Amino acid sequence: MPSSHCVTAKCSYSEIPVNPQHAPTLTALVTECTGYAEAKKRESPNGYKGSHQYQLQMILDEFGSYMLTEIDAKRVRDFADKRRLKVKEATLHRDLAVLKAILNKAKNEGDLVKLPVFPKVKLPKGRTRWLTLAEEQRLLNAAPKRLRLLIAFALDTGGRRSELFKLDWRYVDLPNGRVTFIETKNGEDRSVRLTERALHILVAKNSGPVFTYNGRPLKDVKTAYDRARKKAGLEDVRFHDLRHTFASRLVQQGLPLYDVMHMTGHKSLTMVQRYSHLAPEFQERAIVALNSYGHDLGTLGLESPKEDETPNGQNPKVSLGVLMVEPIGIEPTTSTLPVLRSPN
Repeated sequence: MPSSHCVTAKCSYSEIPVNPQHAPTLTALVTECTGYAEAKKRESPNGYKGSHQYQLQMILDEFGSYMLTEIDAKRVRDFADKRRLKVKEATLHRDLAVLKAILNKAKNEGDLVKLPVFPKVKLPKGRTRWLTLAEEQRLLNAAPKRLRLLIAFALDTGGRRSELFKLDWRYVDLPNGRVTFIETKNGEDRSVRLTERALHILVAKNSGPVFTYNGRPLKDVKTAYDRARKKAGLEDVRFHDLRHTFASRLVQQGLPLYDVMHMTGHKSLTMVQRYSHLAPEFQERAIVALNSYGHDLGTLGLESPKEDETPNGQNPKVSLGVLMVEPIGIEPTTSTLPVLRSPN
């Protein structure tokens, strides 16, 4: 069992207390954890406090009494089995990723010959729920004014909840229609152009935090948001889905995924690939390319259709003009957004 001397969640990883009796078995692991922690704190202070600090604590609690070479496939598998009883696969995947990163660091620095085999984790399909225009209006109507403004701003900027809460007037540039989100999840600041609606939301602000309630910065809207989404009949729509809606609308309007990646603040295209099927030209360019080969239907014993005849009465000249319906989660292409209604 791991020793009780491991750090607490509040400990600084630059000052990890070590029991002298166990120092020979702990030095390597503690050193690797410390180096990893310091690197993550530099990259993203908020991200470190939000997850990495807890994950490192958990890893030390589990493996702190072992030498690096003793952390084998069986011990990693046993750790994963215990975590599965408490957390979902996505969380387990992140926990194992941190452990693997620490061991990789040790290997690269010559403290470990090879990594143990890690168990496979089957991740659920990424969630891409977004709001239709009608759903957006229902949510706005159900929300109190302070929350309504926050929701609309999130929809128009793609800001994460933490980014919106930290938005200060110092980072608002009204003349140029921009805001800058600082200390974002990926550790980099992100500048975003404002829509007309977002600009109108900010016009009444002048100093200090942008989003407040009774003169104090907003820190939590979970209760108010949950109440609003239930009232609107949208219980499956999380606050983070407002960000998905922002990205979905950009893709539906034909914005390249590379541009969407920069506007949402992702570091790679992987996270925005989930929206690729929403592009107006999705599959259409591929079909046009295949049709360009001019297949001879005669070899199949079929007659080529006349110019005004196509299967199912479809118009062959309509190729890139994709018609979109409005089921749950998919909105019709549009270049305008609804304006905020005045509170009742």
